[in-house]
Amino acid sequence: MAQANQDGARKNAGKGLALPGLIVGLLTGAAMYGIVEFWIDDADDQSLALVVLFFIVTAAAAYLLLAETNRLIKAAGVAALIAAIFALPDFYLFDIAADETKNLTNFPVVFWLFSRGLVVYLCVALAKSVIEAGAPPPYREVFFHGLTIPLIAGGAMVLAGLALVLLFAWARLLKEMDVLFFNKLFQEPWFILPFLGAIGGLSIAMMRGQQAVLGALRFILLLFSRIAMPITALFTITLLIILITKGTGVIFDRPYPSVWMIVLALAGMLIFNGVYQNGEGGPPPAWLRVPTIVTLAGFPVYSGLAFYAIMLRIGAYGLTPPRIAGVAITGLVAAYSLVCLAGLLTELNWRAKRWMPLVAPLNTAMAALWVVVLTALATPLVNPWAMSAHSQYKLIASERVAAEDFDFGYLHFELGRYGDAALEKMRGLTDHPEATAIRAGVERARAANTRWEYERPDLAPLAVDKDGPVTADPNGPMGLELNPEGAESGVDDPDTAQADETEPDAETP
Repeated sequence: MAQANQDGARKNAGKGLALPGLIVGLLTGAAMYGIVEFWIDDADDQSLALVVLFFIVTAAAAYLLLAETNRLIKAAGVAALIAAIFALPDFYLFDIAADETKNLTNFPVVFWLFSRGLVVYLCVALAKSVIEAGAPPPYREVFFHGLTIPLIAGGAMVLAGLALVLLFAWARLLKEMDVLFFNKLFQEPWFILPFLGAIGGLSIAMMRGQQAVLGALRFILLLFSRIAMPITALFTITLLIILITKGTGVIFDRPYPSVWMIVLALAGMLIFNGVYQNGEGGPPPAWLRVPTIVTLAGFPVYSGLAFYAIMLRIGAYGLTPPRIAGVAITGLVAAYSLVCLAGLLTELNWRAKRWMPLVAPLNTAMAALWVVVLTALATPLVNPWAMSAHSQYKLIASERVAAEDFDFGYLHFELGRYGDAALEKMRGLTDHPEATAIRAGVERARAANTRWEYERPDLAPLAVDKDGPVTADPNGPMGLELNPEGAESGVDDPDTAQADETEPDAETP
């Protein structure tokens, strides 16, 4: 009975939200214009302005996806809470990115901007499931909203894009008729940002009201998963045969082996969930059930190879912010192997009425785990610069890499004060067999004004003497003397025309 009432409520979902969507979108666009025009450009605290901007956009988008005609206020509170969760990581990373003098690589910021959308999507799907069915949410709700929200967002983007194209086409037509007012108006930020916000909000509300269209799109995606599953199983069998006959070298000898394994694992995970659906049905036909089992059996192989490949890279070259992100993603993919194994164990009872019942609750737990891990990577709890600097120091201290092959400049120009602290510790390695070369590398990195200068020691203002202390180079760039004897008479002294030998370029860890 409760399920029937819920299905009836879904048929009316999105109705009556056009006006709220229009108003929320319009206000969001106006707020964006105000922040960009009067705050970000003129204030010193740009990081705080960006945090407020992202908070408003996130809260507005979450509200438009959570709101129903009978819970407008409740949806506003939940949307604000979701947006507030990300205020800390936003401020932490934006504050670092805003200060170029810190010499910190921006990879963690870029990675967060890409993963932030995924985290917000998962939070909205989980929150909507809890609002409609209580906590903990049943997997049927999580699956339904997890599948529907991307369709709403994608459809809204298409509708907003078409509206924008029609708007500018109309303005162009009027311009050809010598009516320039609208063409100029549409180029004004104070008009276009609120207009785009209103169109976006209205598009989300309209797309939510198209339940028949959303149902058709869901059917197409699930049908594609059923068609793709036998193909995925065939690919899995082929890859396993190749690995058995030729060994893992066919993968590890290629560039970025962990990336390819992660992509294959994620593709298999999505296709499997499309076949599994909401977890409340019985087993599928044998022609679909057997390929699914084969795919699940291959999943631990993909994730295991990906994890092994990235750990080999870290063992040889140490941690860097990109590798820390890679470990996190690979670990999450590897953790899903537990879901796959749980599903395979339940297949021992071939005649069970429900298909793989353990997968449903584990899927919900995995969604929450992705939120926690990806968000933690963007907080001070996981400082990728400090972790990388410590790892690079251990690489030298443990003699796993020679000083001439180590990139001291990476610590100074990419890891900021954490890298400088590691360089200072390296200077204290007096008992190290390469203590002199390490000290020379540290001084060379500190003396360089830019990364470009460090990587071109022949143009650097310092010369590194491997057999002695670091000394100032009496010669200028390109080996030319700055104050040669006899300069006034135009005669060079050949005894002062030699330039010191410099180290070859170091390999980036």
